[in-house]
Amino acid sequence: MPIKAVAFSDAQEVHWGSDIESLRYDGPILVIVVARDPLPEGKTRGLEITFGSATAIRLLDELQIARYWTSKEFPFGHHVVEVLEGGWSDEESQLQGYATARREWLVVTGNGCVSVFSASEPIVKEVVYEAIA
Repeated sequence: MPIKAVAFSDAQEVHWGSDIESLRYDGPILVIVVARDPLPEGKTRGLEITFGSATAIRLLDELQIARYWTSKEFPFGHHVVEVLEGGWSDEESQLQGYATARREWLVVTGNGCVSVFSASEPIVKEVVYEAIA
C-alpha cells in the first residue's frame, strides 16, 4: 500500500546524523527531542516536538520504514509529517478488521523515527540543549 503523507514542520535538511535524543511520555503528553546539529561547548541544536494527546507510540530505525521514503508522495526535508494513507494506522485497521478514525504522525531523523497516533497537531519548536553524555 503506497504511503501518502504531507509535511507538517518547516522545511529543514534531515541530516543522516540526526537522531531521537529522548522520548518522555506523561500520558497523554508525549515530548520527543530530536538532535539535529552538534554545537560547541557540548550543546546540541534540535527540535522539541510535543503531542498533547498521544494514544500510541512506535519507535523504529529508519531502515524499518524504507517504504515510507521510497513512496512518491513522501515529503522529504521535514522532521514532522502527517501520514494520511498507507501507514501504521492503516496497518492496524487491517489487522483489527475495522477502520478507526485517528491521526498518524511521523517524526523523521536520519536514524530513529517515531510514529505517533495523536488527535491533536504537535507543537514543534527549535531548542538548544546540553548534550546527554
